[in-house]
Amino acid sequence: MSFAGVSELLSSLVPAAGGGASGHGDPVAAVAIGLALILLAAKLGGDLAARLGQPPVLGELVVGIVLGNLSLLGFGGIEFLKTDPSIDMLARLGVLILLFEVGLESTVAQMLKVGLSSFLVACLGVVAPFALGWGVGAWLLPDASIYVHAFLGATLCATSVGITARVLKDLGKSRTDEARIVLGAAVIDDVLGLVVLAVVAGVIAAANVGGTMAWTGIGLIVGKAVLFVGGALALGLWLSPRLFALAAKLKSGGVLLAVGLSLCFVLAWISDAIGLAPIVGAFAAGLILEDTHYHAFVERGEPGLDKLVHPVSSFLVPVFFVLMGCAPTSQPSRTPRSSSWPWC
Repeated sequence: MSFAGVSELLSSLVPAAGGGASGHGDPVAAVAIGLALILLAAKLGGDLAARLGQPPVLGELVVGIVLGNLSLLGFGGIEFLKTDPSIDMLARLGVLILLFEVGLESTVAQMLKVGLSSFLVACLGVVAPFALGWGVGAWLLPDASIYVHAFLGATLCATSVGITARVLKDLGKSRTDEARIVLGAAVIDDVLGLVVLAVVAGVIAAANVGGTMAWTGIGLIVGKAVLFVGGALALGLWLSPRLFALAAKLKSGGVLLAVGLSLCFVLAWISDAIGLAPIVGAFAAGLILEDTHYHAFVERGEPGLDKLVHPVSSFLVPVFFVLMGCAPTSQPSRTPRSSSWPWC
């Protein structure tokens, strides 16, 4: 059978399994077959990357790129992976779990120890791409306005905390001081990038109406970011041991994992509510949780929180990276503020 014949056969089978017109109509079927394809492809790609001496996350991204471009070969049976809102949401949960898991491997004291270094790295990580983006924009688009050049520089300030964290984890270096500097810088860079985008957007908006930018808005963004990070760490260190001491009195199974993930999701929600990326809150939640906080669970024979989170991470994190490699272009579940993946 020719490739075209195989492609046509698979294209007819996948929609049927996904609950299309020829299927049985249960919407979970599309999610099930999509996850099966993603997970198997992720493990195959990760294994190949590891055999080549590369982090497995590279293989996951590459197989995502391959899956996302199979339509160029005439096979469009898995195009639904790019637009299915359920798979998209699982991917988003995956990156939250990843940053939470990485945060669990460090403590607030360890991060504060490298705080100055992280801040300097973050500043360089914003200034350098902004200046280069501006300069290249002025070189390639000499007739464009200065606002275009500034906008190009601002867009290059975005970083991928998720990929940074996953590469360090794959390399087994996430507990080193160097990794903490890089991760701390990536989180700070997320805040600084938000400030740069707000400044550039404010200047452009003011220029369009012939006015001047209100700097109070920029100050509000910075203030909220500092207040959230500082408040979350300080309050979390005080609240976390008391919360887990209370939770330890519950006799049902899975309490430690449920409380830990709930704290992660609450801080992610608060982070988003004040205009920061949810992963900042997830990372902060991991930082404030220390082994001593849930020692009562470990004493009665339960695994530590990091071990409990690992199976969840192994399931959801590859979904995120494969889907990011697929380069989804239109997600009906996304809001305008989160219409693309750079926040990860």
